[in-house]
Amino acid sequence: MKKGFLMLMVLAVSLATFSTVEAQEATEKEKDFTVKWNGYVKGDYILDTRRLNDTREGQYIVIPLGEDLDANGDDRNAEFGYNSFAIESRLKASFTGPDFLGMKTAGVIEAHFFGANGADINSLGLRHAFFTLSNDKVEWLFGQYWHPTFVTNVSPGTHAFNAGVPYQPFNRSPQIRFSTKGNVRFTAALLTERDFTTASGRDDGYGGAAVRFAGIPTLHAQLQFGSDDNFVGGFGTTLKTVDLNDRLNGQLAENDNITSLSFMAYAKAQLSESVTWKVYGQYGGNTTEQLMFGGYGREANGDLLDSKVLSAWTEFSGKFNNELAWGLFAGYTKDGGFGEDNVSVITSSGVENSYRISPRLDYTVGKVRLGVELGYTTAQYASGIDANGGDLITTGIDEVGNFRSAFSATFFF
Repeated sequence: MKKGFLMLMVLAVSLATFSTVEAQEATEKEKDFTVKWNGYVKGDYILDTRRLNDTREGQYIVIPLGEDLDANGDDRNAEFGYNSFAIESRLKASFTGPDFLGMKTAGVIEAHFFGANGADINSLGLRHAFFTLSNDKVEWLFGQYWHPTFVTNVSPGTHAFNAGVPYQPFNRSPQIRFSTKGNVRFTAALLTERDFTTASGRDDGYGGAAVRFAGIPTLHAQLQFGSDDNFVGGFGTTLKTVDLNDRLNGQLAENDNITSLSFMAYAKAQLSESVTWKVYGQYGGNTTEQLMFGGYGREANGDLLDSKVLSAWTEFSGKFNNELAWGLFAGYTKDGGFGEDNVSVITSSGVENSYRISPRLDYTVGKVRLGVELGYTTAQYASGIDANGGDLITTGIDEVGNFRSAFSATFFF
């Protein structure tokens, strides 16, 4: 009897010890995986003095539309417009997991309510979806994230969601990205196109086909140096190959490829404890997948040409106190045309130049920010391409401009 009772006690103690160990291991595994939710709810209220080349019913402004004269000589596009939105509201999940081959794991899934134009405008859409493997020296990124030409620590702080388009590159792409850490940081990436695609003249059913069927991913390399609390500078290059042959519409079974090269450089300086200055410039062939100007044409022998586009912006920003902040953004872009060898145009933005000046104020208390932003944006449209020089012809076409007044109210969580 005593022996049986003793064995029962030993078994009970063993089971209790095993359960405790299992619970501790389960707790440790739970600690290896964390999820954090954040985002914001934002209301935008805008008044424009002209009809626009835009998306999402005017929430995402690019440039004003050109003149469209009626029988009386009046401009149909010279019309006031008011609208309001909540579609920029955003939801983000950031997570970490157990190490992989000695590297820390982390990831992000982020969505907003941009949907698409028309009936889908309030629907949930994928913004970012990626995970990283990193250690003290390097980081690998897999998934959809900002194109490397959108430099997250040297980008405009505008209230407008377009973040300085068409002067600032704006693109989120599926990619594999490698980057180093330290005072000098190197980045290399292989990219494709999805939501933001090259204007190519192809029409075979879905976006990104021109890059996909070129058979070569877009390549990017960039070098950045400095620290955010003092001075940051960098430069990079992008090599993009597209196939303009749409075989589904009866063309020959052969690729019609062209490779475009673009260069970028940027800097950010902390001028004082409360004032920051940023500057950015890019020059290169057809950057339309970055929501900028550009296009393609052909020489007399059939070879492809790309138009060369220059874009640049600068911004000063700072704080009056802990609640009240200010900013001033200015941008300029110019389509330099196709050059003297051009004889025909496949696709073109049709705009020779544009500039924008945009001051802003915001008042933040706790998790609520109220912002006011004014912006004057111009566009110089072209009537065609000069057959002798390949430049965009603007003779006899007036520059147009739009003045936008915008108020935004944002609650962060």
